[in-house]
Amino acid sequence: MYAMIGDQARTNLRLALVTILLAGLASVGLASPGLTAVKRIHVPYGPKSLRFSPDGAMVAVDCLYAHKVVLFDAKTMAVLRTVSVGGEPVECAFTPDSKELWVSLYNKAEVLHIEAATGKILGRISVGKIPKVVELSPDGKWLYVANWSSGTLMVFETATGKRVHELKVGRIPRGIAFMHNGRFAYVAIMGSDRLLVIDVSKHRVVGKIIVGITPRHIVISPDDELLYVSNNLGNTITAVDLGAGKATGRIKVGRKPRTIAISPDGDTLYVCNYESKSLGVIDLHLWRNAGRYRTDVHPIGVTASPDGQSVWVCCYRASTVRIFSVRS
Repeated sequence: MYAMIGDQARTNLRLALVTILLAGLASVGLASPGLTAVKRIHVPYGPKSLRFSPDGAMVAVDCLYAHKVVLFDAKTMAVLRTVSVGGEPVECAFTPDSKELWVSLYNKAEVLHIEAATGKILGRISVGKIPKVVELSPDGKWLYVANWSSGTLMVFETATGKRVHELKVGRIPRGIAFMHNGRFAYVAIMGSDRLLVIDVSKHRVVGKIIVGITPRHIVISPDDELLYVSNNLGNTITAVDLGAGKATGRIKVGRKPRTIAISPDGDTLYVCNYESKSLGVIDLHLWRNAGRYRTDVHPIGVTASPDGQSVWVCCYRASTVRIFSVRS
């Protein structure tokens, strides 16, 4: 049959076959970015989370049991300074200008305000019992604090440190994410199956989204159209269409997914598979697992660089940080 068709038809057929072949290669993950392990660093006992500064210059590692926050030079991977915080640091958030960070103290019912360049503690604010995730609004004006044991979300004005709202949100609030346009924030209620939608202009709950059992950590796509949440006991990642306000997909990952991070282009999701001792990679365009990379015991925190070129993972039980470069 092939011999009976004309030259143009044969050309069209070849192009069609190439298109099918390329689609097949993409479907097995060859079009997805991969990771290369480049460094393993020992840090003080019990690293619980870590975070790139918005300018990409630093990475802060919160070492729970050592009562220290370690600031690294993101390029050289060398320690810039170690800050003793007098309690158990569990999560942190940088200000938009990268000059300061806010750190929650798990055992102190406090959040610290720290100057990144010097490690100087600029202030302390009292919060609820067992504060976990802290997050700043995109304009840096508001600080949201999820109080794990108090079942509350507290809102502070960063300029003054004044508490302006306290919301009863339910059992075990944890993950917080703001839309990039600052209009809404989303809070994961880990003791349930839902996220709460917060109107940032009023700091009030205006809705809920069912996402599956034990939602823990949240990230939002750069275009504010999609949200992703890790479901710790469900061993899944749920995708949410923010325009529709509902979950639209779910994908199985490793055991006990904890923190997740999204690449700056919105194409890739990185997942800490806590009990699987691995970092998972999800291709968000194809909505499929594109790879799994070995880490040390209990990977719990992950952060992606603003330029998309590296991914840092902290391993809780091993007290290590694993650094990966991203390859196309």
